[in-house]
Amino acid sequence: MFENKTKKFLALSFCSVAILSAGSFLGYQAYANDLSKKEILEQKKKEYQELVDQDDPNAPSEERENVKEMGWEVGKLQKERNPENPEDILKRKLAIFKEMTLIHESSYEGSDVDLSDPKVIEVLDQIEQRKQLVEKFEEKLAAYKNKINKAKQSKDAKQEAEQLLQEFQEEKSAISIQNE
Repeated sequence: MFENKTKKFLALSFCSVAILSAGSFLGYQAYANDLSKKEILEQKKKEYQELVDQDDPNAPSEERENVKEMGWEVGKLQKERNPENPEDILKRKLAIFKEMTLIHESSYEGSDVDLSDPKVIEVLDQIEQRKQLVEKFEEKLAAYKNKINKAKQSKDAKQEAEQLLQEFQEEKSAISIQNE
């Protein structure tokens, strides 16, 4: 009877050790894979920098294409390791859209364009709609920032930023389609 209990205890102990060993090995592998991505990124950055340093504007298009592909690969890995915040994406897109709208508007200001022409009036209305869209989302982004400062970064806040970004994209597209 004592022998059976000892055998069961030994079998249970060996199984437990085997399970713990397998778990720690798998945990190590997950950690090791993460490090390898970091190492791969550093390696690609070095290779890309070497290619950029050696880049010759008169080189064949194949070599120049390799430089572009390596840059794209480095950017993809960086984005994978450090995903961009939706709030930052919205800020950047808003700034670009605002700048494009101001450039478009400035091309009509001070020019000798007939302001009574229906096409010109339509374009100026579209520019005004774009300016209002930018203003609207700048206000929403400011309100979002105030909310974040009070509650700190949370999962809900990230979702709200993603929702604002999606709403901006939809309204921007609606303006573009409406004026076509």
